[in-house]
Amino acid sequence: MEPQEDRGFLLLITAQVLVTIAFLFLTSPVWGDNQISIEQSGDDLNMDISQTGANNTVKLLDENSYINMSSLDLLIKQINYTTAENQVVIDEMSGSGNLVRICQGCAWVNGGSSTDHSTSYDGYEGGGHYVELDLYGSGNRVSGHQTNQGSTNGHNFELHLAGDDNDVTWRQQSDGAKDIDLTIYNDDNEVLLRQKGNGANHNMTIELDGTYGTDLTLIQLGTTTQSYTLQQNCLTVGGCSVTITQQ
Repeated sequence: MEPQEDRGFLLLITAQVLVTIAFLFLTSPVWGDNQISIEQSGDDLNMDISQTGANNTVKLLDENSYINMSSLDLLIKQINYTTAENQVVIDEMSGSGNLVRICQGCAWVNGGSSTDHSTSYDGYEGGGHYVELDLYGSGNRVSGHQTNQGSTNGHNFELHLAGDDNDVTWRQQSDGAKDIDLTIYNDDNEVLLRQKGNGANHNMTIELDGTYGTDLTLIQLGTTTQSYTLQQNCLTVGGCSVTITQQ
């Protein structure tokens, strides 16, 4: 039989442990689960989704969308340790030979690469990002990453691609709402978009259309809010090239 004082000591230690666990549970942030919703038809879908933390959502299908394609490499890596949700919603896809890369809360080390999929994370991201894509045709390549520096006012990116052999690279970085809305219809485009600047609310609305190739580089930098709207139709044989930088 245990001495009475030993049992009292054990009961005291047990009570302290239970109180400590309850305190940690009550004071820890309440995070939602990571969610993935997928419906896919077709062949050769190579999917690599890695979600770290919580409140990361990937929807490759909602009630009005579908994925119907072959030979698609899709890599989505989201890192989020906040209560603000990161969302990737892809309404519909069709075609073949596409590569789509999205990061959100992290950055691709080689942003324009189709083979180097290594990422970096600085530990300051606040979440709240949103991506929505409509992708048609074949030979399209879309990259990404959207990061911020602690604010839950995340970045937004919407893309509509129609046609073949487009190459798009976009980056949004640091705090402040930074919106990009891009629509491409024709073939053989190469577009680089970047918005950077802590606390700045940059905005882009780009529409490219035409029969021949279009090269576009539009970079908005600095802590002062920039805004840009571009609509371009290129019908020349040699193609078009536009380079715009705002600081």
